[in-house]
Amino acid sequence: MPQLVKLQDDLRDSGFLIIGPHSQGGTAEEVTKVAQQLKMNFTVTDQAQVPGEQVTGLPMQFLFDTSGALVAKDHHITPAKIRELVASEPHFLAAGRTYKKHKAEADALKKTKAYGQILKKLEKDLKGEGDAATEAKYLTERIRAYATKQLESAKAAEADDAFVAQQTYSDLAANYKGEDVGNQASARLKELKTDKSFQEELKAATAYQQILVECQKLVAQGGKIDHQYGPNQKVAASVKANATALKKKYPESKAAAKLAQALETYGFKGI
Repeated sequence: MPQLVKLQDDLRDSGFLIIGPHSQGGTAEEVTKVAQQLKMNFTVTDQAQVPGEQVTGLPMQFLFDTSGALVAKDHHITPAKIRELVASEPHFLAAGRTYKKHKAEADALKKTKAYGQILKKLEKDLKGEGDAATEAKYLTERIRAYATKQLESAKAAEADDAFVAQQTYSDLAANYKGEDVGNQASARLKELKTDKSFQEELKAATAYQQILVECQKLVAQGGKIDHQYGPNQKVAASVKANATALKKKYPESKAAAKLAQALETYGFKGI
């Protein structure tokens, strides 16, 4: 599992996506608890089927390319095989066509998040004709549509998770510097900086995230977390102290409201 978590972290920006169907039974709450204890950072589903394929043992892995074609299946597909496929496949924003004039820009999407710089390189061909113009328009539309989706996500997060909203706006401002979306994100960050209510939520949400990071240091044994187990004792005590402090300092915050449920998955009750 740690290998899959690392792969998802390392390759997420290239469009790599893990979906983990489970078939061991258990309630949604039990599956969620185990997934959080194992620090799983990808989607887990209840059962799944690959048409025309049989599962001959667990774990079983299927690897698909960006066209949806099955390119590998085994009880263990090596990280090297996955990285090899990702390197040979287009970035998800560049997928859907081949490139003659803007291959460098399409390939650059795998290596950098400086989307504003890539858009600037494409700009000179937008009003032209031929392959260069067609490719530039295609990439520009997809990159900007992705930016708009992220901006909408940041705005929606303001109401539920100030930490995510702040982080998303900051990323947009940096990644789309010089672009309208980047300017909008920068402007919104300035507005939120003077919003006392948002800043209080941000402090609470930041404390909440720090507590969850601490929880991830807890060691599970047999699918359960024992707070009295030697390596867990100090971490568990710190989590309890910080959770109590958050609820005391920010009792009306959204972070405080969802803290208890989040901690239950790590074996904490009544905090």
